[in-house]
Amino acid sequence: MKKIIFVNIIVIFCLVIICEILIRSFNIVGLQGSDKNFFVSENDVVFLKPNSLFKVAGKKVKTDNNGFRIPIKNYTFDKNKDSILVLGDSVSFGFGVKEEETFIGVLRDKINFNLLNSSVIGHNLESYIYLLNKYQEENNKKIVNTLIFICLNDIHLSQGVILDNIQKKDSENLEPSKFIRLFKNKFFININLFLREKSVLFVFLKSIGTNSVKRHYDYMYTSYNNQKLTDAYYKNIIQIKEYSEKKGLKVSFILLPYAHQINNNCKKQLMLPQKKIKKIFKKANLELNDLSDNFCDDENKKKFFLGFDPVHLSKAGHKFVSELLIGRGIIN
Repeated sequence: MKKIIFVNIIVIFCLVIICEILIRSFNIVGLQGSDKNFFVSENDVVFLKPNSLFKVAGKKVKTDNNGFRIPIKNYTFDKNKDSILVLGDSVSFGFGVKEEETFIGVLRDKINFNLLNSSVIGHNLESYIYLLNKYQEENNKKIVNTLIFICLNDIHLSQGVILDNIQKKDSENLEPSKFIRLFKNKFFININLFLREKSVLFVFLKSIGTNSVKRHYDYMYTSYNNQKLTDAYYKNIIQIKEYSEKKGLKVSFILLPYAHQINNNCKKQLMLPQKKIKKIFKKANLELNDLSDNFCDDENKKKFFLGFDPVHLSKAGHKFVSELLIGRGIIN
């Protein structure tokens, strides 16, 4: 009996290893999570630790002395070039993608500007006024434009990454499903965080079992029916507008869609969040570069997101965004 149990354990272990190898080999889904030791906090706003090399979602990440994400090997900004500041969260950071494959990396050789990628997992609209002031005042590179990348999750007021509780908060804010609430105690949270950083098989099974792409979208969709949240959204946008006008800053807003919308051919009922965001920007008398329609109309749209990921762009998605930024004249 003991021998049979032992053999079964060995067989199960081997199957797990084989599945892990196959999923990694075919890049079906990627690792998640990041090392909290590479984040620092300033006035409750989180930044990447300057001059560091670490891993996020299984990919090596390097930062310069300002905490901007830069290429891994031998890179310095050109002091003779003007700069474009990029503000955003994990999407514009390039979660799960090598730096040279992000839209920042793709654009680097196509435009005559330094691209300062200050994006950090969890940044939101409340962060950006502080960041605009910080980088305009402290950076010795002339910033001629600021790109603010907006995702549907910017409807939420709390920053998704908090230094002392970084990964726990990330899980609670980004995965507020019944599945997560069942396992909200510290033990299960720590197990979840450990496995999603180490095992693509776990990420794959969890994504399938909880339908994470739809689940994340549904949570955001519901939030856009919350008047308190939409009012706060408008207030934050107005604050950014007033600050940028006062300082004479050029700011461009770019809106990106969610994978569930694209995977379902952008059915009208799924596009309510974009409709409400456009209404907010119109009320604020601000231009919004909504790339959702461009995503919806492209024949390769279902390749633009990482596998089983609700929001993060794939290599193809980043390349597509880089083309749109130039093609639509957002960067010129």
